[in-house]
Amino acid sequence: MVKCRECGNERVLKVSYYLGDFKHLYHWCPICKKNTYHEILARIAP
Repeated sequence: MVKCRECGNERVLKVSYYLGDFKHLYHWCPICKKNTYHEILARIAP
């Protein structure tokens, strides 16, 4: 789960690498319609 720092939108982000090594990501936000910083909230195992 990631959360956009600008609009607060939370969503599941499917990636093929371990997110525990990062504190935040710079990623596309579909609500803001631009790349923004996202906080990593939780890791959901398959």
